[in-house]
Amino acid sequence: MQAVIDSMNGDYFRCLIENGDLISIHKEYLPQNIQVGDVIKVVFEKDEDASKRQKELMK
Repeated sequence: MQAVIDSMNGDYFRCLIENGDLISIHKEYLPQNIQVGDVIKVVFEKDEDASKRQKELMK
């Protein structure tokens, strides 16, 4: 999945995903040289350890 950096507001970048949705991403999760108009790859992956801890908390 790809997204275009649409704008920056403080420490957050607004990104337009190829399906038309907008997401905000904190600058710490993006390369330092990112600029409005750049295209980024968007990847989500499951954190197995954090998921296990969360499920324990939910019991």
